[in-house]
Amino acid sequence: MDKIDLSPDQKIYFRDQLRNARNEAIKDAEGFTELLFVFERLGNFLTKKTGTLKKYESKIAEVANNSPLAKDVPREFHTPFDKLYEIVRKGRNSAMHQGAYARHLTQHAIELSLILEDALMKDLDLVCDFMVRDPSCAYLWQPISFIRQTMLSNSFSYMPVCKEGTWYLVSDYEIAKYLRSGNKEKYDERLATTLKAAEETKGIELILPRHLKSGESVAEALKPDEDTGKTDSDSPIHPGLPMLIFQNEAYQNLVGILTPFDLL
Repeated sequence: MDKIDLSPDQKIYFRDQLRNARNEAIKDAEGFTELLFVFERLGNFLTKKTGTLKKYESKIAEVANNSPLAKDVPREFHTPFDKLYEIVRKGRNSAMHQGAYARHLTQHAIELSLILEDALMKDLDLVCDFMVRDPSCAYLWQPISFIRQTMLSNSFSYMPVCKEGTWYLVSDYEIAKYLRSGNKEKYDERLATTLKAAEETKGIELILPRHLKSGESVAEALKPDEDTGKTDSDSPIHPGLPMLIFQNEAYQNLVGILTPFDLL
């Protein structure tokens, strides 16, 4: 950006703020409030003044215009930034914050956040810029019931787990297969079984994903036919799996997890 020079850390900070608020809005069809607060915090940071969405508009627009989603993509599929911003700004000051009006405002706020997220991340290209930091991990000593609970509470499909110094993934598919297959009378027993015991008896198969260093490029991470990290296996790695991100090439200090969804 020419007029606004945000550092990578600042871009990632506001991207995460937008993403967290967007996730809350998705859970609540009328939950646009936190997104509005993030827009205002971004505007306050850019202008260095406390004001309104109207006063922040020009500076936020400068950020948004770094993304082609702001105005260049076909309008029959995407509402341009200036129109979305106007809708959200007017909605911010409206007293009608419930029902169908609120649901429409939430959807427009989500669309506006997606433009800003894309604009903030457009010039960043390292896996550490996009990864989810400090991911929740499963442990071999934990019962399947607790891992299941963690997955359901957070909508996880995969969780990292370390076995004998190497990091793997345990998947929701493997958990479901283990719990729902076989004798139904042993369901309670399987819930109480540790991940270690289930893996040792071949009830659950741990998946070896791609391992990457945090400083590697996104382009390298998305190469479908190459092993760009440590795997200890001759089996091919499916390109759609989450990738585990490490501090260095020793692949011991797990610092993040990266999914294709995080790169959209």
